This record gives sequence, C-alpha cells and structure tokens, in this order.
Amino acid sequence: MKLIKYLLIPILLLFLYSCKKTEIEKIENIEFTYSSGLRIPYNEVSINIEKNVDSSFVVVHSKPLNNDAEWRYSKIDTVIFINSTTFEKLAKSLNSLDKIDINKAHKEGLDGYSCSIEYGAKGKNKSYSFWSPTNDTKKRGLTEFLNLCEQLLDISGLNKKKIME
Repeated sequence: MKLIKYLLIPILLLFLYSCKKTEIEKIENIEFTYSSGLRIPYNEVSINIEKNVDSSFVVVHSKPLNNDAEWRYSKIDTVIFINSTTFEKLAKSLNSLDKIDINKAHKEGLDGYSCSIEYGAKGKNKSYSFWSPTNDTKKRGLTEFLNLCEQLLDISGLNKKKIME
C-alpha cells in the first residue's frame, strides 16, 4: 500500500505539471485597438500587423466620430511595410504583458478611452484591454502596456500624443 502511495504521488505531480498553461510559442500577428466614447478625431483606431517571411505589413484604420470636414484628416485606411527585425522586437516585448497584475490594473470610468493589444497565431491569442492606461499608469502597473501602445502607434505613423492625450 505504501509503495502505491509513493508511486501515485509522483505520477500525479507529473500529470499536473504537464497540464500547466501553455504559452504562445510563435507570434504571427499583433493587433492594437483604441476607442473613445466622446473623442471626435481618431475616435476609433485599429492597427493590425501580420508577419510574412521577409517583412511584415501594418494595416492602419482610423475614423472620426462624425464625418464633418474638419475631422476628415483622422480618417485613415492605409497599409505600410516594416522589416522582420521590427516585428520580432515587438513580439519579444509582448512577453512583458504577462507580468501585469490584472486586479491592480483594472479601473473603469465614465469618460476616457480603452486600448487593447491582442497577439498570437493560429487561434492561440492573448488579449489585454484597459480603460485609459494613461490614467495612474505607474500605480496600475501599466507602464509596459502603455509603452507598447505608443510603439504600435509610432510604427503605424500615427501621432501618439494626438491620440493618447
């Protein structure tokens, strides 16, 4: 009977270890979305980066809250290309998002905006979304998340200060 206990415990531990959460091994796409309830220019922004063999392409969409002529400059639909090194640096920096304490970072408000970053490959995606990450950034532990949002805006050619103010 003791022998069974001594064999059963290591087998059970080995089984539990093999059932641990699997990490995303390969990142082939990165998506950033920004949305604001009240902001007129750049009311909705989406940036999708898809990895290719030698380069990656960035699809940038932005639209204002309404179609008035004065906000037309913030209506954007374009594709740009980046090199593989840029994509790999971004993909590597996404690992820092796993260190975010979700309970500490969570905050809601009536006004403001939300930012999301989703990444992965072949249906194995991770997603992080936060309300107004510029609000109490350090206190909420969102410094790396905010840095990534700003990097994605820079890569897309959009002015991060005009969008994330």
